[in-house]
Amino acid sequence: MTSLRILEVTKSTGGVGEYVRWLAEGLDKSLFQITVACLSEGSEILATRLKGIPGVDAFSLSMDRYRISPWSDARVVKSLKHHLRDHPYDLIHAHASKPGFIARLAAHGSGLPVIYSPHCFSFHKGTSPLEASLFALAERFAAKHWTSRFLLVAESEKRLAQKYKVGRPEQFRTVFSGIDAKDYQEPVNRPTQRDLLGLPAEGFVVGSIGRLGRQKAPLDFIRAAAILSRSMPEVQFIWIGSGPLKAEAEQMSESLGLTNKMHFVGDRKDVAACLAVMDCYVHTSLWEGFPLVILEAMAAGVPVVATDIPGTDEAIRSGSDGLLIPPADPQACAEAINQVLSDPGLAHQLSQAGKEKVITRFNRQQMLAGITQVYLETANRGIA
Repeated sequence: MTSLRILEVTKSTGGVGEYVRWLAEGLDKSLFQITVACLSEGSEILATRLKGIPGVDAFSLSMDRYRISPWSDARVVKSLKHHLRDHPYDLIHAHASKPGFIARLAAHGSGLPVIYSPHCFSFHKGTSPLEASLFALAERFAAKHWTSRFLLVAESEKRLAQKYKVGRPEQFRTVFSGIDAKDYQEPVNRPTQRDLLGLPAEGFVVGSIGRLGRQKAPLDFIRAAAILSRSMPEVQFIWIGSGPLKAEAEQMSESLGLTNKMHFVGDRKDVAACLAVMDCYVHTSLWEGFPLVILEAMAAGVPVVATDIPGTDEAIRSGSDGLLIPPADPQACAEAINQVLSDPGLAHQLSQAGKEKVITRFNRQQMLAGITQVYLETANRGIA
């Protein structure tokens, strides 16, 4: 059987970019020839990285991933259309809302089957009713005319699509994201890593990783830190990531008396080493698709406190392998962190159960096997 020629179309940053990199690295090259179109700011960085993977090609197209820019977006659609005309593919897999819409529009008329993975629909909770209605209308049209199959990372995405009448039931398949737990269990020199991050040698460390933007709710993390500091003044807090709320987050930290306790260290590539110095990982997001960083923290054996939102509630069973709290509730967040730091038995239970869940349920091999099956079925190749 000849290998399937796959075009992956993705935004270039965050968890979606990492997800596509995992596909490029892990999919069986005897079954698939993979090319990746990297869209959004900094797209050339991911494209260069992917081109270093044996058997993978990649190219970049600059695009504003947060705003609709008619002229710029039309240019990207035109470029993708030309690429599809000049390069034979058997299947397109489009990722994330804006790149996914652009890819499906560009593929219209090509006769190619198109799989779409939203990684969190654009009409998620927190979107204004007007925006949600408009986005859902666009997704309903794209689902009917341009989409062969939805490949979802969590069951909550299917429920949301059904709520907004997007797609037909037979179009949906769910394959949970998975990671390689071994990548997060390498020995780390904790004192050295703490020093690299500007943390003092002693004291608990509570951390979070994500974009300093509205979705991740970093200001709730800071408010929770201020509450916890009243009873546990020795705790240090760290946020890994950058974004538009950086200045506001730093100002709030200072105004709440956290100047020497809250550390903003920007984007880092040594995520596993950063997780290794944490005693509790906190995820304050207001919405998610299926947050990979929670799996990474669990694999690293770090007890997780996370907001009880769709997607996250499929990764964590509260009280068993993590603690779930209401979103936008800094008081509840502070209390849950206090539980973890004050109870070594609970912390150990959450740590061990979290690692076991990633290894048995959310591992990379299962994810790749599931996606391989969906690709072969969608391209009518059967199951290898």
